[in-house]
Amino acid sequence: MSKSSLLLFLGLLTTGSLFAATPEASFLAEHGLSGKSVEQIVDTIDQSPQSRPLPYSASITSTELKLSSGDQTYTLPLGDKFYLSFAPYEWQTHPCFNHSLSGCRGEMPEKTFDVKVTDNKGDVVIQKEMKSYRNGFIGVWLPRNMEGTIEVSYNGKTAVHAIKTMNDSQTCLTELQLR
Repeated sequence: MSKSSLLLFLGLLTTGSLFAATPEASFLAEHGLSGKSVEQIVDTIDQSPQSRPLPYSASITSTELKLSSGDQTYTLPLGDKFYLSFAPYEWQTHPCFNHSLSGCRGEMPEKTFDVKVTDNKGDVVIQKEMKSYRNGFIGVWLPRNMEGTIEVSYNGKTAVHAIKTMNDSQTCLTELQLR
């Protein structure tokens, strides 16, 4: 065995991979996110039972997931899907455009809502009961470049709002007041 082959073999034994861990890989491993797709990372963080704010920053724009801790920032592209996080409320809300997976909190955590998303052609994209996460939000993955409406119902009250999933659309919908 050549010296370079031996070093490569020893490196594989000690690190489990051909290359040393990148700072991004270390960050993901530290927060239990390694080995996950971008969609799975977003879902894991948004549904985390940890109290907000989290010990690191995670936000989602219409095109990417941004993770940061200290002076390190990592950006992961979303691809052909769009993530919309929404927080139905009765009494109080906060203004938001890009959802902070690590910081946003809604008024109604762990409640079950009837959710219906319809595109402008009248096709139902989502229609099901969904339970809000511990942070009071519900997240849905939608097709990119869609326009439509979201309707959320709870205890006989309903909220309806127009939505868009374009490259410049909001990912945090906090304007769903149940009436």
